[in-house]
Amino acid sequence: MKVSSRKWLYQVLEQYEQGVCSRVINISLMILILANVASIVASSEESINKRFGDYFLYFEIFSLIVFTIEYLLRVWVSVERSEKDLAQPLKSRLRHLLTPMALIDLLAILPSILLLLGSDFLILRVLRLIRIFKLTRYSRSMELLITVSKQEAETILSAIFILIILIIVSATGIHIVEGDIQPDEFGSIPRALWWATVTLTTVGYGDVVPITPLGRMLGIVIVITGIGMAALPAGIMASGFTAEISRRRERFKTAIMSWIEEDTFSEHEGSDFVLLRENLGITRADAALMLREARAEHRRSIHRFGDHNYMQHKCPKCGFINKEDINKDS
Repeated sequence: MKVSSRKWLYQVLEQYEQGVCSRVINISLMILILANVASIVASSEESINKRFGDYFLYFEIFSLIVFTIEYLLRVWVSVERSEKDLAQPLKSRLRHLLTPMALIDLLAILPSILLLLGSDFLILRVLRLIRIFKLTRYSRSMELLITVSKQEAETILSAIFILIILIIVSATGIHIVEGDIQPDEFGSIPRALWWATVTLTTVGYGDVVPITPLGRMLGIVIVITGIGMAALPAGIMASGFTAEISRRRERFKTAIMSWIEEDTFSEHEGSDFVLLRENLGITRADAALMLREARAEHRRSIHRFGDHNYMQHKCPKCGFINKEDINKDS
C-alpha cells in the first residue's frame, strides 16, 4: 500500500497529465507561485507593505508550508522514476537533490525560512522571487527554452566569447583615441568598457560619447559591427528553436505512423496521443494536420504496394518500409 501511494504521488507531481487530480494540484501550485510573485513585488512598496504587511506575512507562512511539503514529497517519490532508483532509494534521492529543479525548489523556501528566523536582509526578500523559476516545471514553453539552451550552449558561448573580445578591442581603441581628451570617461580601458559595451550591443544610452572625428569614426565602425554580433546569439537561439520543433514534430508523426500501421491508433487516440502531443508541445492544429497526413500517406502506401506486401516488408523494430524490396517482389 505504501509503494502504491508513493507511485500515485509520483504520477500526480511529476506526470502532470495523469488525471484530473494531477491537473488540479499542479494548476493550484502554479497559481500559488504566481500569487507569491505578486505578493513579493507588492510588498516591496513601503506604503502597501505598511497597510497589508500582516496579510503578506500570513500568506508567506502558508506558502512556505505548502512549498516545503511539496519539496519533501518530491524527494520521497523520486525513487519511483525507474526500477534502478527503487533498488537504491538513498542514492537516488541524493541524486535527485542535486538536480536543477530540486535546487530551485530548495532555494525557493530557504530565504523565507531565514527571514522567519530573524535574518531580515534585503537580499533574502529579493531571493524569494526564485519561486518564479518553479514555473519551468509546468510550462512547456519554458521547458522548450531550457532544452534549446542546453543544445546550443556551446555555440552561444562561442558567440558571447567573440562579443567579449570585440568589447575589449573596442574599449582599447576608444581609450587610445579619446583617452587624453576625456580622461574621466576613456582614461583607462576599464573606464571605456561601459561605452564599448553599450555601443557594441547597439543600446547607446548616450551618457558617454566620443567628441573627436577619429573617435566618432571608430564609434560608427563599432556600431555597425555590433549590429551583427549582438544579434548572433538571438539568431542561434531562433535556429535552435526551429530545429527542436522540427525534431519534435517528426517524432510525433513517426509515433502516429507506427500506431496507424499497427492498426492500434484507436487505442491511443484518447490517451497516449494527447499525452505525447502535450509532452512534445505540439498544438492541436498541428497534431490534427499531421494525423491527416499520416493517414493519407498510409492509404497511398497500401494502395500502391498492397496491404500484404506492405506489412511483409515493414521492419518490426523501426517501422521502416523498404519500398525497393517491395518493387522487386512485385
